[in-house]
Amino acid sequence: MNRPLSDAEIDVEWLGGVLGRPGSLESMTRRSIGTGQVGENVRYGLAWADGVDGPASVIGKFPSLDEQSRATAASTMAYVREVGFYRHLQKTVSISTPHLHHVDDDVEANAFILIMDDLSPAVVGDQVAGCTVEQAERAIDQAVLLHTPHWGVDLSDEHPWAAGRTGDSANDFAALFSMLVPMFLECYADRLAPLTVEMTRWIETNCSAYLDSQRTPATLVHGDYRLDNMLFGSSGDAGGASTFPPPLTVVDWQTASMGRGPADAAYFVGAGLLPDVRRANEAELMSRYVSGIVAALPDGEADPDDVEFDYRIGATSGLVMAIVASQIVGRTDRGDDMFNAMAERHSAQMLDLGTTDLIG
Repeated sequence: MNRPLSDAEIDVEWLGGVLGRPGSLESMTRRSIGTGQVGENVRYGLAWADGVDGPASVIGKFPSLDEQSRATAASTMAYVREVGFYRHLQKTVSISTPHLHHVDDDVEANAFILIMDDLSPAVVGDQVAGCTVEQAERAIDQAVLLHTPHWGVDLSDEHPWAAGRTGDSANDFAALFSMLVPMFLECYADRLAPLTVEMTRWIETNCSAYLDSQRTPATLVHGDYRLDNMLFGSSGDAGGASTFPPPLTVVDWQTASMGRGPADAAYFVGAGLLPDVRRANEAELMSRYVSGIVAALPDGEADPDDVEFDYRIGATSGLVMAIVASQIVGRTDRGDDMFNAMAERHSAQMLDLGTTDLIG
């Protein structure tokens, strides 16, 4: 059997074999889907031989078609992280993730392939449009299922790609961030609100203190926990593991690492809800996350005050992501809209949560 690492190398013989039905896949169609900027997703429509019970379609994921985005993925180990998560850690967490049929990579070639279930008719979230409070509640509950299994467990010895921003890597990131801030401010000078500029400058000044401020133990985090990386089923109360598609499935694990768990939750709430909706519901959502973490861990293992502190600090993470990612991936019109929405919403979130008062 050949070993494809790109869409162009996939044929019916190989894909039929990967899906456990060798010689039975008669034809397939392929169509690029999604709006990802660091990966390329393809939906394969499948036509099986008479009498063969096979999926109507599957999804393939590959490196981005954009040269700058691929170079960014290599420097950040994005593809290594995603492959590492699916190979080694997916089964260790309870968060809802896609079922994989095949995973392979070539680190030297900066290439990888994932073949996974097509979760249609689940709908991908829209980072620009925002989401409902009920969808945010689903995301908060799934974040608890991701964070609690490895709360306080350092995975980086066994999985070096999962190391977080500590020590030298934190210093390197602070230096990179300082370099990218002027580029970000110049790039979007005609779109940035005064508050966003103010908060951007504050993070630039306090970046090292922000990275050192964590109170909760490190855990496995998604790192880019937002709507564009989630697929929503039609009902949140369908119930049971057999529900298809699940109420929420989380994808795109290219930023998985050890980090501040509550930051994932704050990142989602700050970017996913429109500001007025967030203001009316954030206290309850934050409490939902804090209570979920505390209830899922042994008594005393998670201090509620520390979890809330790291949530409030975590509001910063979305603005940090918008600043960094906007300058190191290929530029698109939707990407500009998304990064600006994130920057504006997280700046407002930081103000509302008093984030800047916690550091200094």
